[in-house]
Amino acid sequence: MSREVVVYVPAAGHRATAGIARGSAIVGLPDARREDLRIYYEGAVYGQSEMRTLADRAVYACGRMVDGYPTAAAMSVPREALVAVGTFDPTTSEIVLTGAQSAAVVAEWLETPRLDPSELHPGLEHPLTVKKLAEPEINVVVNGGLAVALIHRSGLRREESEWVSPDGRRTSAIAEAVLWALLRIAAGAG
Repeated sequence: MSREVVVYVPAAGHRATAGIARGSAIVGLPDARREDLRIYYEGAVYGQSEMRTLADRAVYACGRMVDGYPTAAAMSVPREALVAVGTFDPTTSEIVLTGAQSAAVVAEWLETPRLDPSELHPGLEHPLTVKKLAEPEINVVVNGGLAVALIHRSGLRREESEWVSPDGRRTSAIAEAVLWALLRIAAGAG
């Protein structure tokens, strides 16, 4: 990835970001030529165990951004709706804050009196996501029928517009559901 991935929190009181769950990781690639900013976010609103830290959630938000796949967890907002607090390194899955003031802003966003430094590092390894981001030249095309077959084989089920894993994780993104399925099949669970 040639451009720096920026980490944001919503600016206080701005309505454009009101629908983003508190504590979500919000990432984007700023473009000085545009008035608005396309952001991707992940709030782990279903209590996904693999998204313990802010950095874990940033892995998923950044993955959506890099893949460019359709998701409800993306939007374009005015620049003034966000406060840049640092950068995200897709190869290490770590967040680097811009300073002490950013740490205070992030702590407030996470609703904690002081920022725990562990929030800026992955709580779990994300080998497939990090490898994909570190090596963007690797592309795999999976047709819809094969994707659905893999998802079903792994035990994931469809509930309305979402895929649900046996451990309760939910996603509306077929790419994320296929990744979950492949991990379950590789572990011998599917």
